[in-house]
Amino acid sequence: MRDYIMDLLSLNIIVTIFRYMTPILLASLGGLLSDISGVLNIGLEGLMLIGAFFAIMVNVLTGSWILGIIAAVFVCVSVSLLMGFCSMGLKVDILVAGFAVNIFGSGITILLMSKVFGVTGNFLPRNLNNIPTISIKAFENVTILDKVFNGHNLMVWVAFLATILCYIVLYYTPYGIYIRATGEDKEVALVNAISVKKVQYCALVMTGIFTAFAGAFLSTGITSMFVRDMTGGIGFLALAVVFFANRNPKLVFIGAFFFGLTSAITTIIQTTPNNKIPSQFIEIIPYTATIISLVAVALRKKYSNRIRLVK
Repeated sequence: MRDYIMDLLSLNIIVTIFRYMTPILLASLGGLLSDISGVLNIGLEGLMLIGAFFAIMVNVLTGSWILGIIAAVFVCVSVSLLMGFCSMGLKVDILVAGFAVNIFGSGITILLMSKVFGVTGNFLPRNLNNIPTISIKAFENVTILDKVFNGHNLMVWVAFLATILCYIVLYYTPYGIYIRATGEDKEVALVNAISVKKVQYCALVMTGIFTAFAGAFLSTGITSMFVRDMTGGIGFLALAVVFFANRNPKLVFIGAFFFGLTSAITTIIQTTPNNKIPSQFIEIIPYTATIISLVAVALRKKYSNRIRLVK
């Protein structure tokens, strides 16, 4: 137990937390924007998986991590727009479209991995150009700052910056007013000459971009490989963060940090020598945390409704 506590108190855990929370944060920001616009996107898992595969495939074929990310963004945005067209144009239930994207993401990546690289389980390239890590020289001579801020992947900083930008866009720009108005009441938005479909399509584009970043980070940032269904439920954790945040970018960051912390604790326990805790118990920690957070959201809404009735 003492070893667990010492590892948790160590500043090194910050690196682990940031590593785990980054894909959740990026995907949940994308889900947040589409949710605020009135389009609940449950296809985050499939979009992340597609982004992860195309990022590593183009990276290997071109030798450029930048082109890999661009390819992932292009494909994820295209799939997001297709999902939007099915929902808004063909009147398909958005939940059905989201499930279809999740199934499609799993199937298409396995098929392409087989056809392009001749493997079906996992692909471990030798000539991969990973997304670089960032080190700030001014912090190198200060132990605490060096451990906390240096050595993080570029996508970690992108995720933090994206959180700030989302908050600014939502609350300090005209587009933020449009997207919030569209999600709250489409009829009122239409009366005020707001193009509802255009706003929702733009939100889906942002969802595609953020999920592509998240997927690219998984395959060419945090790892150097692509594994069948490698997202492993991260997209659904991101969706849980969206529900937990209640359309608030600040709470999205807190929720992503919380799930990053639970995943980091899981890793620390699993890698501690002479660990006597059953692996099955350890592996359910993040998902138990998900259930607890969703229960907290439900209780919060119930309590808020009671207060409104009393008033």
